Amino acid sequence: MSTSSLVKRNRCTGETPNMVRRQRGGVPPDGVVPSARTPGQRRFEAALLAAANRTMAGMRRRGHPLRPTSLVSRVRPDAKVLGLRVHDTALDDLLAQLLPVAAGDRVDGVPGLRVHPRRDHLDLRSPDGEARLLGVTRERWRRAVATGLPVELALTGGLDPREAAPRPDLPVDLMSGVLRRLPLWRGAAWLDGVVVGDVLELYWRGGPPSDSVAAILARSTCGIPASSAVPYRFRNAVRGVALSAADPRAVAKVAEPEWAWVDWDAATAPGPAVDERAVRPVQARPDLPDVWEQHEMRDALALRDITTVYRLLTHHGVPRDRIAALTGQPAHDVDQVLSGTKVESYDTLTAIAEGLGVPLGYMGLAHNEATPPSPTCDCATLDERTKRDRFLAHAALVTVGGTTSTWSCRAESCRSTRPL
Repeated sequence: MSTSSLVKRNRCTGETPNMVRRQRGGVPPDGVVPSARTPGQRRFEAALLAAANRTMAGMRRRGHPLRPTSLVSRVRPDAKVLGLRVHDTALDDLLAQLLPVAAGDRVDGVPGLRVHPRRDHLDLRSPDGEARLLGVTRERWRRAVATGLPVELALTGGLDPREAAPRPDLPVDLMSGVLRRLPLWRGAAWLDGVVVGDVLELYWRGGPPSDSVAAILARSTCGIPASSAVPYRFRNAVRGVALSAADPRAVAKVAEPEWAWVDWDAATAPGPAVDERAVRPVQARPDLPDVWEQHEMRDALALRDITTVYRLLTHHGVPRDRIAALTGQPAHDVDQVLSGTKVESYDTLTAIAEGLGVPLGYMGLAHNEATPPSPTCDCATLDERTKRDRFLAHAALVTVGGTTSTWSCRAESCRSTRPL
């Protein structure tokens, strides 16, 4: 494998070149990220990606101090077992989404998943496949359990009959491929995914351009085999890509999109382009149950199935008149929706999402963030010494290559003829 191929694999998985060389099963040709070997393993990895997506969405909604895309810093697609390096401060959040939990006649989390603590890692196994959380020691697992994680099913030997329930059809090949390349979005402020039929839609803010990600995922040596990608652009630096399966016989070989790697490097280089927090937490309704990360609710929101959304809320004890008051709908309209009437008006859907405190991105309505306030101008109040100190500090940054921007006041309202 050439040096350039190792570098590209590092960008996709976060592995260092030495890590790639030491892996069992040999080094794949041309820097290709190896795919899961069995359909069961791909199903398991798709479930892991769904859990990671719910975790990142919850972190974003609650205003977690860690950037959601820092959840998984490294993926090790070893020939024997997939390894994930999870940030310690978000480990408990991820485990809460992974561990199977009985909820009535269904099981939330990853059905069939069982936990096996080891000295320096945590093995996750299911009838479909297995994965390994790297660096999670037995002591760290005990601390996680002490926080109240539901471990009853995760530590049992057999399967609960409810874990054998049919699962929804998902584009598991695409989802497994994205999980193995999750560090590609390390420069973004957040990442969210929605499954629409057999298409996997990914949205993120800041970080790599959508054109570059689409080219890397579909046409590069580190791409997902037999896939196609369509890039999208939205307001406020929000990007997106729609991934779908492609006929391998119809996929023509094209030259490596080197321009995509150049753009990726430029957008994810260290610097102040994206704030580490970078997101505005959604104001949750204290009088509503926190159900927005549940499987059925996320599926209903993604499909804009308001009937199911309302039924789930009433199932959790929210009265119909309270739904009407929050959404601004007349009570008889809420009754009609509960009876099966579809809601298709964009304005009504937006009012429902905002009234219930649902992130608009969960319903594919708008992927935007609050625009940061423009800096204020204080040129008129600064003395000459302060101005000189600012100029010298800027000159020092230019000298060491820390900035390429011009020396001037950044406030649009500034009328001073002297740059600051």
